[in-house]
Amino acid sequence: MTDSTTASWGSPFTEEEELYRETVRTFISRELEPRYLEIPARGPERRQLWRKAGEAGILGACIPEEFGGAGASTLCNVILSYELGRSASYGTIGSFVATDLATSMLVQGGSKALLDRWAPKILSGEVVQCLALTEPNAGSDATAIRTTAVREGDEYVINGQKTFITNADMADVIYVVVKTDPTKRGRGMSVLLVESDRPGVTQRPLKTMGFPAGNTGEVYLENVRVPVGNLIGEEGGAFKLLSSSLDADRLQIGGRALAQAELAHQLTVDYVKQRKAFGHTLLEFQNTQFKLAEAKADLEAGRAFFHSAVRKVRAGQCSEADTAMTKLWLTEMSVRVIDNCLQLWGGAGFMDEMPISRIYTSNRVLRIYGGTSEILKMLIARSL
Repeated sequence: MTDSTTASWGSPFTEEEELYRETVRTFISRELEPRYLEIPARGPERRQLWRKAGEAGILGACIPEEFGGAGASTLCNVILSYELGRSASYGTIGSFVATDLATSMLVQGGSKALLDRWAPKILSGEVVQCLALTEPNAGSDATAIRTTAVREGDEYVINGQKTFITNADMADVIYVVVKTDPTKRGRGMSVLLVESDRPGVTQRPLKTMGFPAGNTGEVYLENVRVPVGNLIGEEGGAFKLLSSSLDADRLQIGGRALAQAELAHQLTVDYVKQRKAFGHTLLEFQNTQFKLAEAKADLEAGRAFFHSAVRKVRAGQCSEADTAMTKLWLTEMSVRVIDNCLQLWGGAGFMDEMPISRIYTSNRVLRIYGGTSEILKMLIARSL
């Protein structure tokens, strides 16, 4: 489903951004929604979809014009994420192409040589990217990572493991967050671009609770050598790159949570209008009306909160606490709305064939990645 309410009165998005939204919707409605249940998690067909996304013009929106891109703001990533969440296909195929925050790291810190080499392939969908930060013992506490990169002449030698990474099992370009100076914790972290075909790189898919055709995986790096020129930003500058990327990531996750809740509500309203019990439609029961009314109020408040954050981003006034509050409230709200909606489906809602079922399971991770709800509360409290 691709109809949306974000273009309603008071939308904070520009005309150009709304045109980009329409491009994304068209791609989703043509390429994903008619057959998302048959799309494989990996393989040639998945690769072909990436190329089609490139042909549609929805990849690499933030790449500057001099490198062939549109030079758009990170708000295009937010729009892409929202529209994917507003589609029933998301609960099956996962984030898919809504991972352009990796591109923003290349744009922020990559050299001209790296952008000349990779920008055209990113835009065309020829290459798949991923950002590898999380490790088995380091999630929200990024400074706890153990993956190291030791400089030897004109190369870095990387050793470590990354896990729970979107697109990790099929990525061609991996932005690996490493410790170049383990004695300095956060100030000793750097980002290196690693081509997945380098010796010592092993990629493996992971099976998750949601997203039957999703691409969550892990990466092993054993004595992987990359040239010094593959450094993104400055040595020890990972935190600066990650801070802006994580803020944008939290906003786009919040948008996706809002979109999923909106979709669940719309599907449920349609369902209770035709489902009957004891000779009446479910919508005629006061409990149904109250639950859907509560959800509607939550959605309207959530949309206002989301739009407020977008306006702050555009004005350059969106703080870490702002993005933390936005993600916290929207993801917590979405699970409340979706759970109440599924309840109104009864046994049908528990069936995997029903879109509401996969909306429910896929929504759960939104309160975990990009910063757990608990970590976000700490960030907000720190700003008081």
